[in-house]
Amino acid sequence: MLERSPTRFEMFAAQAAACAMFLFGVPTHAHALGREHLASQSRTDSASPDPAKASTSSRKWITHRIVPRETLDEIGKRYGVSANEITAWNKKSIQSGLKAGRTLRINARVVPPPREKITYVVQFGDTWAEIATKYNVELGDLRAWNTKVPKQFRSGQKITVYTNPRPRAVTQIAQANDPNVGQPMVPSLPVFDVPAGGVSIGKPTRGRLVNAVQLPESDLYDVRRPDEAWGSSHTVLQVQTAIASFRQQAGYDGKIIIGAISERNGGRFRPHRSHQSGRDVDIRLPKKRGADLKSDNPADIDWEMSWKMIDAFIDTGEIEYIFLDYSRQKRLYDAARRLGVPSSELAKAIQYPRSRKTNNGIVRHAEGHLVHVHVRVECPDDQARCETDR
Repeated sequence: MLERSPTRFEMFAAQAAACAMFLFGVPTHAHALGREHLASQSRTDSASPDPAKASTSSRKWITHRIVPRETLDEIGKRYGVSANEITAWNKKSIQSGLKAGRTLRINARVVPPPREKITYVVQFGDTWAEIATKYNVELGDLRAWNTKVPKQFRSGQKITVYTNPRPRAVTQIAQANDPNVGQPMVPSLPVFDVPAGGVSIGKPTRGRLVNAVQLPESDLYDVRRPDEAWGSSHTVLQVQTAIASFRQQAGYDGKIIIGAISERNGGRFRPHRSHQSGRDVDIRLPKKRGADLKSDNPADIDWEMSWKMIDAFIDTGEIEYIFLDYSRQKRLYDAARRLGVPSSELAKAIQYPRSRKTNNGIVRHAEGHLVHVHVRVECPDDQARCETDR
């Protein structure tokens, strides 16, 4: 996978500066769009509201953000607890009733993936009931979230959905190591419910998408332009998995900003030459705490965290390339060395210190990628019409 022709990298030079400007502002500045955080799992479980009232051996403290029309019984069902327990843990928060946007602390027996607010584009033949079933929500709630949408909607109509992924047992999420061998219990990654059927057709520079999947809003990252964040099912899963792994392993709590992936149907996506088949993802490099998000100064980038983020993507085993301007690769390389990464491992991961014209490393030169990386996900084995640029 590491021995590839360099010709495809040259295609980035002419449009890289425009790409950065288009994605992250002028000049190459990032601006994180506000979004409603719907649910998040606590990254630290050192403190709990009342540890005396619940067993910590089979439960996990999480933070739940209330969505419109949600009831205590519904919330309790999601987490395997009773409405009375939720009330006891959150007396002050719910004195005046449940209000959308407020958070609750819950000692969960089961931990589902978070509820997320998405914009669903109606497809030909869709019905209200089918959409409600697809996202595991009540038909009445779906209609109430979209009072301005006519009952007889049309293809292309946009509706709001607060997804309700089905829960999974907390024991599958609460520990990755066997406590019987004396290893610390480490939270494993959540399991993401990504709709199946999103397929990449053709090449990143000459392709399209079928049944595209929109990268959902999440506490894990900020999506800069949701209408430009469509990918294959495989790509969306890899992005969520890698970023969740990065945050868990590195403890990074700053903003991660996702730029362009593809438009809904793929195809030509100006000013990009690639981003046509739902496999290319632009991601702003993590900044140091307190740094201006709009800064283009490489000294404001947290290069150690940048390496950890890139490494999390590489560890998925599903990444073809990660493009970064050669002038920034030395900073990334040096940060990885400070973290103790062996040079033999870095030789497989980063093009530097070899020439920018060599075909080595997953991280490779693309001119103008100075404050963001361009991640290209591999074609999955089950998508025969997905092609790699060669």
